[in-house]
Amino acid sequence: MPRVLVTGGTGGLGSELSRRFSEAGYTVRIMSRRPRSAEIDPAIEWAQARLETGDGLRAAVSGAEQIVHCASSPFRDTRQVDVEGTRRLLEEAREAGVAHFFYISIVGIDRIPFGYYKVKLAAEKLIEESGVPYSILRATQFHTLIDRFLGALVRLPVALLPADFKSQPIDTGEVAQRMVECVGEGPGGRLPDLGGPQVLTFREMARDWLNARRRRALLAPLPLPGKIAAGFRRGYNCCPDRAEGKVTWADWLARTYGAGA
Repeated sequence: MPRVLVTGGTGGLGSELSRRFSEAGYTVRIMSRRPRSAEIDPAIEWAQARLETGDGLRAAVSGAEQIVHCASSPFRDTRQVDVEGTRRLLEEAREAGVAHFFYISIVGIDRIPFGYYKVKLAAEKLIEESGVPYSILRATQFHTLIDRFLGALVRLPVALLPADFKSQPIDTGEVAQRMVECVGEGPGGRLPDLGGPQVLTFREMARDWLNARRRRALLAPLPLPGKIAAGFRRGYNCCPDRAEGKVTWADWLARTYGAGA
């Protein structure tokens, strides 16, 4: 069976990928900075490694025909993990003769000058110039990310939020399924973007989120200046022409918080 190494394999996307790759007949190896947990399926291989230092990377890559790179650190040591770590991983992949390096990225990173997006774009460039056969898939924001974002913003009876920012939320499982299919097809370079079924404003998503959680709050608009805010208001992080996801925001809320959503 072909062996696939999934970096960040314990995260939301990585967990979905591991299950789907196993069901598709792959030998799955998860790479994580943490030791193996007792809850991990014994059939799953484990590699403890650190992208920011390179510790354990060679052993993690050894014997893998495919690498699916999901590991990221948006809030801490971002450049060391996402750029320098990707560089190190690519070096090991090239040395090991990996047949396919698959990278999950974000729609709009070349149009919105957000710091984290710049880092993701730099990682993409490294992959494109590495000489390792690759695929890059940009997806829109996961439902789970929007949920966490709203959970952080809507804590009080009055909540300030960027009401006119746009998003096109997509189900993590649908992205994982597309990734498994693309890995099976072989290196494809920069793939067509993948988006959820609807483009929504944050005001619309917040209202649905409050209803699903049976909460009330006054949603007050937070006017934000600058190019980053303008990009999100204009929906540069969306791809309405690639709205291929089927699970809507309302569907996800109902599944997560109950049938009354």
